[in-house]
Amino acid sequence: MTDVIPMLLAARYRVHTFVSLVVLTMPLAGVRAQETQPDAPGPAETTPDLAALRPLFARLSTAKSTRASVQLSADTIIDGAVINTQTSVYQIASQAPDQFTIYLKDQNQRVRIFSDGQTTTVALSEQAFTVLDKPLAMQQAVFDLPLPMGPYPEPVLALTLAGIDPALSLTAGMKSVRLLDRNPFRGETPAIHFQGIQEDNVQWDLWITQDQSPRPLRLRVDLTEMLRANGGLELPAGYRYALRFDFTTWRIDHPNAASLFRYEKIPGAKEYESIEAYFDQTK
Repeated sequence: MTDVIPMLLAARYRVHTFVSLVVLTMPLAGVRAQETQPDAPGPAETTPDLAALRPLFARLSTAKSTRASVQLSADTIIDGAVINTQTSVYQIASQAPDQFTIYLKDQNQRVRIFSDGQTTTVALSEQAFTVLDKPLAMQQAVFDLPLPMGPYPEPVLALTLAGIDPALSLTAGMKSVRLLDRNPFRGETPAIHFQGIQEDNVQWDLWITQDQSPRPLRLRVDLTEMLRANGGLELPAGYRYALRFDFTTWRIDHPNAASLFRYEKIPGAKEYESIEAYFDQTK
């Protein structure tokens, strides 16, 4: 079951909602085509609950630069017990409007995108890279990465890239968004806890600091009900599949060196014509 769920998720890619449903299916599976919907709904109407998110959204949308590290745990849960966990780390830096780097590290791969505003290079491994035909705009990266980078890249990027409005990802295509509580995070950090339910029944919980300069602390995404409705699987009653993103480092207007956004070829690294050509050759 733990192998089937990522394969099902890889078949979906939501541009207009909270998550991009793309999951890495390992290099052997190649790059799957990404589906998009042209008519994306706008952000949900402002409510008192959503108003509490606006200071964080404003910080990101007006930021000149960012630096972040995010730890991801993908948990398969049966009857409340975690039976399998896959972990990975994102390291992200950006400079508005369109300079950024996104680095994903897990036990199976290390993939990094470099974009200096003029050229976008994808380091597919330490020994392989490709240069995209056109530079990748930062907002485009949030919605439509050129290759899968983790199970849910959209919310991570929406909460870590400078000059991007997170409302386009976090409050569009929603059934509801509400302020759930103001309990201290982990019993110590003053925090606000939000909960949202998407139109496809994906549920997310977001914790941010409760202060004058809010920052994200944790994002939890539960995919279980979406899988029950659309996954075509007979899931056990006690089955759950959830992702936990912990924002271990998150800085706004942090000075970034220009070299962060430029790919420096590693001696012996091979250049491929495209991402597809790389995966075709490494099947």
